[in-house]
Amino acid sequence: MLAVALAAVISACASNEEKEDTDPVELTEIQESVRLTEVWSTNIGDIDALRYAMLTPGLIDGKIIAANSDGDVVALDRSTGKRVWKTDIERSISGGVGVGLGIAVVADFRGRVVALDLNTGEQRWDTQLSGEVVSTPAVGAGMVVVQTVDGKLLGLNAETGAQTWRHNTALPVLTLRGTASPVISGGVVFAGLDNGKLIALSATDGITRWEQRVAIPQGTAELERVVDIDGAPLVRGELVFAASYQGRVVALSREDGRGLWARDASTNHGVAVGAGQVFLSDADGSVHAYNVGNGQIQWTNSELLRRQLGGPAYFVDVVVVGDLDGYLHVLDPTSGRFVGRTRIDRDPIRIPLLADGNLLFALSDDGELVALRLER
Repeated sequence: MLAVALAAVISACASNEEKEDTDPVELTEIQESVRLTEVWSTNIGDIDALRYAMLTPGLIDGKIIAANSDGDVVALDRSTGKRVWKTDIERSISGGVGVGLGIAVVADFRGRVVALDLNTGEQRWDTQLSGEVVSTPAVGAGMVVVQTVDGKLLGLNAETGAQTWRHNTALPVLTLRGTASPVISGGVVFAGLDNGKLIALSATDGITRWEQRVAIPQGTAELERVVDIDGAPLVRGELVFAASYQGRVVALSREDGRGLWARDASTNHGVAVGAGQVFLSDADGSVHAYNVGNGQIQWTNSELLRRQLGGPAYFVDVVVVGDLDGYLHVLDPTSGRFVGRTRIDRDPIRIPLLADGNLLFALSDDGELVALRLER
């Protein structure tokens, strides 16, 4: 398998004559009606963007658990940012942080998965897998489920780390660098695959419940046929939402995978849901809103083209996306117009934003972890 990063694909397709068209658009002044105000911030250490480590923090029991690529895992008080514990696993972390069942789980570039005690940071167990992990392990239903870059979904016993089941997927010749993080909900594992399919498995034994194609490869060149699902599926009520690169965004029944609606889209991030809409940041830098019930497009904001947006978050009653220069852009969910903007760092914000009650958490590639609240 040959893996490529999205940025590499874009740069390889651009010529010097096209430079003006491939530069990120310049930001223009906006009329702000809301503000994202910093509550606390701390630097946890660098995130390895070159190897596409997507170290999404985990939120649980009033704590936020974060990791850097040097091997440090730190637990902070959600409200104050005060450190609760810090552990160095002495490995270069590439996947995490999964939380639940009293443990925090991370993985390294060589496929070793490590579980730490949520209260103390002490190591509970570690397990060696066959492939590299660059996504967040899912924790729930007595299991830790990990997706590896070589096409495997693995179910590990949450108490011991022992492998309980395995699901293999045949990979396309060419894929993006990265894999989707699996999600456990109601005893079922939902996982997006590099072949453009979404699959549902029993969390306890790995038996397939259903699988559904999100994207169909198009064209004759291998690059044209890349249809990875790299963003985590989103489960809301009786529906599962997923989106692929060079494919579609879809709403499916969580029970049997039956499609409710599908619309053309291209992203390597997950979607957000709120205010009766599904929000998606496209690979070209545009932001879209779709009606949650029928998928009809509600609006498109094209003022952030080529700014390498991260995935959107629905926070309180606004939509927030981060970009390559460390800006957080706040959009009105009903119109898509900008209503606020703040800068938390000068490095990109690729890692998914986390909305939790009255706080929004953002982590830059430089390791700047910031908690923000919305003010009017």
